[in-house]
Amino acid sequence: MAKLDWKKLEQAFRREHAETGITLLDWCRKKKINYNTARTRIKMGKIDHEIDHKTDHEIDHDISDEEPSNDAGSGDEKCADNSEKNCANSAETKRIRGSRLLPPSNAFSQRNTHAVRHRGYAKYLEADNLMDDASDMVLFDELVFTRARALSVTKALKGMFADLEEATDVENRVALYDKILKAEQALDRNIARIESIERSLLTLDVLAETAPKLRADRERINAARDKLRAETDILTSQRRGVITPVSDIVSSLHEMSNSGRLDDIPEE
Repeated sequence: MAKLDWKKLEQAFRREHAETGITLLDWCRKKKINYNTARTRIKMGKIDHEIDHKTDHEIDHDISDEEPSNDAGSGDEKCADNSEKNCANSAETKRIRGSRLLPPSNAFSQRNTHAVRHRGYAKYLEADNLMDDASDMVLFDELVFTRARALSVTKALKGMFADLEEATDVENRVALYDKILKAEQALDRNIARIESIERSLLTLDVLAETAPKLRADRERINAARDKLRAETDILTSQRRGVITPVSDIVSSLHEMSNSGRLDDIPEE
């Protein structure tokens, strides 16, 4: 099987899409190219995901039997012969959905990575639907899944004990005992995980109830502090320049030559 030149295929798809508005799925069917592979190799922004509003289930059903073919090679050669001629007038090519040369009117803000939020892990997986499903799951789903696994192990243990009663060979009984021991250990681990998830869910509930209370306490403390500062400023401004008996005595002591120190008073 000849190796496909994806750069040439991408150029060919761009030209045909600009002329006819064909989608990537229909183009792959026409060229007998695997759609899943082409979707990862041909980068066309929004064009790359226009499938005529079909669901992923319909797409997978349509392309399940498609395999790469050598027929794409002949199409590549034909596209390569006219690539320079067609690309020379690419700016004048009629666009179905508007010009691609103008900047988008609803462009993302700078450093916006919402469209590639799972790029750190998704690049290691070929199934995009896994990341979509995982993003919709919560911790409670993990609890249900772990409990289901525990029930599955319990069901398997029941069958092992039934086989153990019917087993007469020593080797079979030893093998069954080993399987039962491992299954019980796996069940214990699942139970421990269930307890851990339950504690985590309880902690999250407590935090959800505590956070509003903490914010209210913080606002109350800040309000009391602001009130105290305002009262202090008012009292300070009201007593500014007022002479009291104590302040008069302190001023007299400061005016004395010895500043009111008793050790400087001469003895009689």
